[in-house]
Amino acid sequence: MCNGAHARLSFPKYGIIIEIDSASLQRRILATTDDFVASQPMMASANIISDIELPHNMASQTADFYLLLFLCLMLGLIRFMDTRYFYNLWRAFLNPTLSNRQLKEQLQGSGLPNLLMNIFFTFAGGSYMYYIVRFFTPNRSGVIPPSLLIIMLISGTAIIYLAKYAAVRFSGWAFRVEGITEHYLFNVFLINKVLGITLIPFIIILAFADRDWAQQVVIISFIVAGVLLLNRYIRSWQVFGSFFQYSKFHFFMYLCASELLPLAVLIKLLVKGLMFY
Repeated sequence: MCNGAHARLSFPKYGIIIEIDSASLQRRILATTDDFVASQPMMASANIISDIELPHNMASQTADFYLLLFLCLMLGLIRFMDTRYFYNLWRAFLNPTLSNRQLKEQLQGSGLPNLLMNIFFTFAGGSYMYYIVRFFTPNRSGVIPPSLLIIMLISGTAIIYLAKYAAVRFSGWAFRVEGITEHYLFNVFLINKVLGITLIPFIIILAFADRDWAQQVVIISFIVAGVLLLNRYIRSWQVFGSFFQYSKFHFFMYLCASELLPLAVLIKLLVKGLMFY
């Protein structure tokens, strides 16, 4: 620029190619993009593929993850705390005659692991019942959070067995059969501990697996839990056989009142919490 005059630069003169017009630049960019897309093999197909993508509602499983992590950590800490306790536990379960003699005092002598295993059973049993009912009622319309329902089930299981423990202890004291009731409670809580450990793999699969996998797991878990509960009833009959040897009906009524009825009430409350509240 000299004396107020504007000089025009000739870019081609200096070997510089530049588009001054923005519209021309935009057309060239679009043409280059179209050529690039058209040259791709996937775009050269003449077939038109139509697909409808179904909406996928994401459900938060944070509470499930922390619950299962807590169960595994609790079982691992008890195992680390007293390795001998688990060895005696399985020996007592596999040998009913031996469990009522040599191993009973050893298991009950481990006060803290024994108490923690009873607490562990309430957590495992309550969680298992929640996932089983959730499997059979997938379309829930309730407003109670799942974490609160799990806490209610765990608390209900603990209250049921605390009440049962107190009632059996009182009955043994009132009828002066403390030895028999002590053997009975030992067998009940022994099977509960084994059942709590056995349910952990099923709880993990039911919490995160698809329904196709979960359906097979539910059937297997019912068989395993049924076998363990049947073993507990057989042990109970061996203990209370002298009381009910003339009337098996009374023994059946006892099982319904002390075992089946409380669990049925818990499951009914859970179904109402999932579906209606």
